[in-house]
Amino acid sequence: MILCLIVAIFTECTSNVATATLFLPVLASMATTIRMNPLYVMIPTTLSTSFAFMLPVATPSNAIVFSYGHLRVFDMVKAGLVLNIIGVASVTLAINTWGRLMFNLDSFPDWANVTQRE
Repeated sequence: MILCLIVAIFTECTSNVATATLFLPVLASMATTIRMNPLYVMIPTTLSTSFAFMLPVATPSNAIVFSYGHLRVFDMVKAGLVLNIIGVASVTLAINTWGRLMFNLDSFPDWANVTQRE
């Protein structure tokens, strides 16, 4: 949940692709080091890069809505913060319930074991 919140906040100021490109290799390396399934941290954080609702600079659609002049930045932050919290809570709940079963996240996969490569 903490990683999802960090990524959701970070993606407000950078593009979604840049955020994913920056965070995913670090998270994959961290997960393999502690022998955790890398998908367990990478799937929710990848989904959290799409939670750019708070600022006009977050996405082009936010900038278009803001450019009409009927909204203040504070209005967007209030609504976006609620959406970010709901999104992070939903992703966390999903990955810890049916995501565990769907992706077999409780075991460390063979493909992530970099110490046994020939």
